[in-house]
Amino acid sequence: MSDVPTDPSGATAGGADQPSEEEVRAYLSQLREAPVEQVLAEVSSALLNAAQVKLGRSDARLLIDLSAGLADGARAALSDDLSKQLDDALAQLRLAQVEAEQQVQASGEAESNDISDAAADAAKREGDAPSGGQPGSSGPASSGGAAGSRLWVPGR
Repeated sequence: MSDVPTDPSGATAGGADQPSEEEVRAYLSQLREAPVEQVLAEVSSALLNAAQVKLGRSDARLLIDLSAGLADGARAALSDDLSKQLDDALAQLRLAQVEAEQQVQASGEAESNDISDAAADAAKREGDAPSGGQPGSSGPASSGGAAGSRLWVPGR
């Protein structure tokens, strides 16, 4: 399954044209035969890697929470080993996220194109205070709890 194009535009690696119908059918056949645990591991890996790259941003919290939801919802289909690996990775990322948020808050420099930007824009249109809690917003502390809290609050 690792030979699958990952470009959302559908182009294969190297900027070549889209895969042929035969290549798509071969991939779909390979995907159909893959154990569900393998598919879940690959999806989780992609989400966790994206969260790691986005540490300190609201985007990362969303990806971490999504990964946790996927792990919780699929736990019955996962081996104990994969469940433990996911739980360990999530715990490490949550801690790293809180630390990265504190660094971003201390620097006072929020990155553009963070999910909190969209939440702040929507709140302004609706006349509400932003709920994302990212640096530069007027909402709660970026860690998702009371001001200065280091408590991880899923979904915030």
